[in-house]
Amino acid sequence: MAFEPPSPSLNKEATRTPRRGREAQPPHSIPPAHAIAEAWLKETKENQDKWREADAKLKDLFNQPNRQFGRRAKM
Repeated sequence: MAFEPPSPSLNKEATRTPRRGREAQPPHSIPPAHAIAEAWLKETKENQDKWREADAKLKDLFNQPNRQFGRRAKM
């Protein structure tokens, strides 16, 4: 008895649909940093200024020496 491989029409691997995610990725995907840079360039000047202002406020908030968030635990 010789081993005979299954015919391609019966092979489950050949008829299986590709995993989700593989088909959603473009063939020439760009790194995330490049995508972010391109999106930043597409933002309007006003929106860029708003993002910079929000970033500066957040930086100031976290650089305060005695920052307190929420309630303190009672001891």
